[in-house]
Amino acid sequence: MNPETETIRTAVLQAWRDTLEAEPASDDENFFEAGGNSILAVALQRRLVKALGHAVPLRQIHDNPTVGGLLGIGAAGLPSGPVPTAGGTSALMLYCLPYAGASARMYADWDSRMPSSVTVRPLELPGRGARWSEPALTGMSALLEDLTGGMDEARHTPYALFGHSFGGVLAFELTRHLAARGFPAPQRLLVSACLAPHEATPVETNYDLSDEEFTERLRKLRGTPEELLENEELMELYLPTIRADYTILDHYRAPQITPLPCPVSVFHGADDQDVPPESVGEWASYSSGSFAAEEIAGDHFFLRDSEEELLTKLALHLGCESTEDKRSLLPDSEELPR
Repeated sequence: MNPETETIRTAVLQAWRDTLEAEPASDDENFFEAGGNSILAVALQRRLVKALGHAVPLRQIHDNPTVGGLLGIGAAGLPSGPVPTAGGTSALMLYCLPYAGASARMYADWDSRMPSSVTVRPLELPGRGARWSEPALTGMSALLEDLTGGMDEARHTPYALFGHSFGGVLAFELTRHLAARGFPAPQRLLVSACLAPHEATPVETNYDLSDEEFTERLRKLRGTPEELLENEELMELYLPTIRADYTILDHYRAPQITPLPCPVSVFHGADDQDVPPESVGEWASYSSGSFAAEEIAGDHFFLRDSEEELLTKLALHLGCESTEDKRSLLPDSEELPR
């Protein structure tokens, strides 16, 4: 290795350590799989700029998120499948879908916080996280086909589906899509902060707003970190992905109300103005078994602010009776038989 490359390598390794507080496992380890996200990518960029003394485009980090890639040597390809999560053999797989524009990395630590009988499998969408290099999809059918490709285990392992907000719509449609593809029915569909399908299409479209209007809309929704919204370079990379999700949602048309081949659980925020408590019962028509409704402290993003409460109640709805190895459970699930 020549002296110039060695200098760059030293800078990359130090910036990586300072940003993730860990050593890269190898030159091919993916920054985003190792715990990085868009905000941390900005921190990595700043450290590299300071160490190298010249501009380092964010796209270079997103397109080549490995030590080798940033050096320009032996750049590794990015994984094309969902984000892997440790967990081993379990009685139930819980596939999790993120809200609009988010990465499935948001569920990265759930596996260690759920009962040992549950293995959490975040489903990463194209255009984010470890799949950053892939174009985000703007059609529901294409996205469902893509997600199904990462669910082969569901053909022979009991599973459930969970989604928050836009992810709830995806989880609902994925349940239908899997049934049409001959998959066994899930043990349960669990959705949070999500209107029933026939009410889920926004009254006004968002995907076609100007960049300035769209950014302001995201700010009002409060689901996007302010430090991301204020970084023009990062938003230039981020907007096409979240706009793709809103393109799907804004054009969504729910199918005729037909019960799904599984029970349904719905979680809603006590102060959620987007999904008012009186609308939650609309989901009951989509359940072929029991229907359960749970109120969680917080607003539309109680998933972040009341995560422990949500995880506790998720475990209960998945039928976990013993969690002494990982967590304790709270009572009071409101079960409403159909």
